[in-house]
Amino acid sequence: MREMKDSRIKWIGKIPKKWTISKMKYVSSIESGVSISKNEYRSDGKYEIIGANGILGYIDRINNKQKAITTGRVGTIGTAYKIEKAWVTDNALIITANSKINYGYLYWILPNLDFIQITSGTAMPLLTTSSLSKQVLPIPKLQEQKRIANFLDNKCAEIDILYADIESQLETLEEYKKSIITEAVTKGLDSDVEMKDSGISYIGNIPKHWKVTNLKYLGKCQNGISKGGEYFGNGFPFVSYGDVYKNYSLPQNVDGLIMSTKTEQNIYSVKYGDVFFTRTSETIEEIGFASTCLKSIENSVFAGFLIRFRPVSNDLIPEFSKFYFRSNIHRKFFVKEMNLVTRASLSQNLLGRLPVLLPPLFEQQMIAKNLEKKCTEIDSAIEDKKMQMQILEQYKKSLIYEYVTGKKEVE
Repeated sequence: MREMKDSRIKWIGKIPKKWTISKMKYVSSIESGVSISKNEYRSDGKYEIIGANGILGYIDRINNKQKAITTGRVGTIGTAYKIEKAWVTDNALIITANSKINYGYLYWILPNLDFIQITSGTAMPLLTTSSLSKQVLPIPKLQEQKRIANFLDNKCAEIDILYADIESQLETLEEYKKSIITEAVTKGLDSDVEMKDSGISYIGNIPKHWKVTNLKYLGKCQNGISKGGEYFGNGFPFVSYGDVYKNYSLPQNVDGLIMSTKTEQNIYSVKYGDVFFTRTSETIEEIGFASTCLKSIENSVFAGFLIRFRPVSNDLIPEFSKFYFRSNIHRKFFVKEMNLVTRASLSQNLLGRLPVLLPPLFEQQMIAKNLEKKCTEIDSAIEDKKMQMQILEQYKKSLIYEYVTGKKEVE
């Protein structure tokens, strides 16, 4: 066991007695990238364009000719990328190691810095060359730096392979869940039932005894409330865009709060059987996601970024709506029908034209019960995979920290 000493730096803690500490500016040079116009992007460009989130595209010229490390300067802060011969945009910083530090070792240290403490701004975090250059790093001898870098390269590559495999399994489970929902709400549970043409190209055949209609004939649509920021944070329950986008059915206890009047609570109420659709987004892919209310939320209102569909007939069982309106088939309808200008937006008129398949009520109950059972099992497997990924992420982070601060030694 090596003799340790206090580094007197909070995030570093104890380091081996023979190690030193140094500010970033003494072991590297730091500069900001340079902005570039969109018309310089080339699909067949020779060099990568690197921003705060990694590769943005390709270009035919470079502003960095040697091995370096980039990290986000604006917005996304703390993720490091190794680069060589690339164009780095003004949203990222270029960090070049000097002769006092190993390039690979520096790369593994960077994610351990407390970027929250060294960034300025709240709505849009900003990392400056000055603040980063003042950060203190643990510095072993160059030979040990190389050993640590090589070890972490190999060990983290193994972890990344495991992570990617679990991530692939997770994606497979999520796609399987979507497929069984779409199959059940468009074909039913009886594989021997007589079929007919639905008249909708992307749906195809459906059970002969099912009905086909449009959403507008089953109920009414209503856009959500729109109020200034000063009304939020206190008051009564507020159903947000995220509550709908993330959930098949609305959570009973939503996080949002808003100061709303009784009149507003009446107009924008959230009742059992209501189906909420995401109305506006930067992309079509996030439009039309639905979440069904399976229990009324008293004194609540819903966001202006949503559309509420409230049934006026008894043709739909809410438990069936939960799965039907979350089915993948509707993505094809929205993508086909919607025009994207500067921001995708779903109108009540377009939503009203959404095709709705109507099995008999008893069959809706059977489908909903069957899907609830199957999806609960799949969701359990999905949560297990997510937990495995979190454990790997935590293990990798801990492993890197322990070796770059000398608490563990590469044999």
